[in-house]
Amino acid sequence: MRRFRLDRTTVVTIAAAVLLVAAYASTVWLANRYYVVSAPASSVYSASPQGFKVYYTYLKELGVDTRILQTYDDLPKGTTIVAAAPFDKAPVPAEATALGRWVRNGGRLVAVGGDAGQLLERMGFGGSPISAEPSATLHPLFPGVYADGIDGIRPGPDRLLLDQSAWVAHFKDFGGQVLVSRKVGAGEVVWLAGPWPLTNAGIGEAGNGRLALELATVGGRPVYFDEYHHGYVRQPGFWDRLGAGGRSASLLLGAALAIALLGWSRRIGPPILASEEPEARRGTYIAQLAQLYRKAGARAEALATLEDGLARALMRSRGTLEAGLAHFPQARQALDASRALRERGDAGEKEFVETARALARSRQEVERGNG
Repeated sequence: MRRFRLDRTTVVTIAAAVLLVAAYASTVWLANRYYVVSAPASSVYSASPQGFKVYYTYLKELGVDTRILQTYDDLPKGTTIVAAAPFDKAPVPAEATALGRWVRNGGRLVAVGGDAGQLLERMGFGGSPISAEPSATLHPLFPGVYADGIDGIRPGPDRLLLDQSAWVAHFKDFGGQVLVSRKVGAGEVVWLAGPWPLTNAGIGEAGNGRLALELATVGGRPVYFDEYHHGYVRQPGFWDRLGAGGRSASLLLGAALAIALLGWSRRIGPPILASEEPEARRGTYIAQLAQLYRKAGARAEALATLEDGLARALMRSRGTLEAGLAHFPQARQALDASRALRERGDAGEKEFVETARALARSRQEVERGNG
């Protein structure tokens, strides 16, 4: 059984590839953890007082399945989307329509800020954002999922004026509603009047952190933060447009090609040396040997030596003896005449010389490639 071995070049190549991948992964991790970017307010990439970076990191540290939404072409089913205004990229009607359809099919939308109403208008949910004197502490109106463990929050100055009875107000004061929700088809819409309770500067006040957690985790779903409308857009590429069936077929084709390449390529390990073959006799050596046989009176042995030299020249020229004979008919005639003379065993000097010369001429023509 042949032992599997790795040569030095292969080991060095594999080690270099592993180190390169590790260096890339470390660079990405360090960039995500320490690199500060200039991002729009209410973005999870923003470290400004109005940003959501602390909120996003807080959920991550608590083990919440938290992700980034960068396209509206294929909204993730059965999840929560947090869309926080102000938006850097204004929503278009087609996006709001797609979001409404997604909510009715079971999605959960947490809209933050008065400008988030641009996403809700296409669903038929009206509302007017206003400003009021910020309350020192706002207490929940009644026990519920958005009041669990919360004695009070500090909401900031933003309020909503909603006159539709379908909305349930969880926090409000004389200035207006702060947090409302309503069922829409199989899904739910939650609307927070302003972003302050979720911002880097406000999440630590009163019960804001607990409210932020409840807004994200009700229902136990993965949470997607809408960074698409903050300018972080991922256009669907060829791979995304293939769909599940096309991607599966591509993966199977790639696996088949990889297996085929492994089967066709050289094995991993040191090179296998070609087996040594005896060097073919050179023309000068064969001619000298035939001359010795002739002087010794061994004419049959001399002819056999010349025949062997011609046969080797034919095989080198055309690959096989038969192919060489077919291409050089004069060589066939010379070989047949020599063999016949050897079989008779009574070759005279003249006949022997003519036959030997015919073999020599044929070999010269073969080695020159004339046919």
